[in-house]
Amino acid sequence: MTVAGERRTGPTGNRPAKVSVFFAGFGIAALANFATGIAWINPAVFVGLATLCALAAIIAGHVGRFRGRRLDGDGRGMALLGIVLGWLLIIICVLAVVAVLGLITGMAVLFDAADNK
Repeated sequence: MTVAGERRTGPTGNRPAKVSVFFAGFGIAALANFATGIAWINPAVFVGLATLCALAAIIAGHVGRFRGRRLDGDGRGMALLGIVLGWLLIIICVLAVVAVLGLITGMAVLFDAADNK
C-alpha cells in the first residue's frame, strides 16, 4: 500500500496491462518470423496469429487502462503500449492482406491479357 503522494517503484499489480504487452509482443514475434523464412511456408497462419494477438492486446489493454484508474495509475503506461502496438499490428496485417490480394489480382489480369493475345 502506498501513502498519498508516493509512487510505487516495484512491479505493477495490473495483470491485464502485463497480458496486453505480452500479446502485443507475441504478435510482433509472429510477424518477425517472415524475416527468418519460417512464416513463408504458410503466411496466412502467421498473419492470422498476429491479428488474434493484436485483438487480445487491444482488449486487455483497455481493461488494464480502466483497472489502472482504480490502482492510482499503476500499469496504465504498459496498457497504453499494448493498445498502441495492437493497433499497429492490425494495420500491418490489413496492409499485408491487401498487398497479397493486389498481387493475386494483378497476376490474374496479366495472365488474362496474355491469353487474349
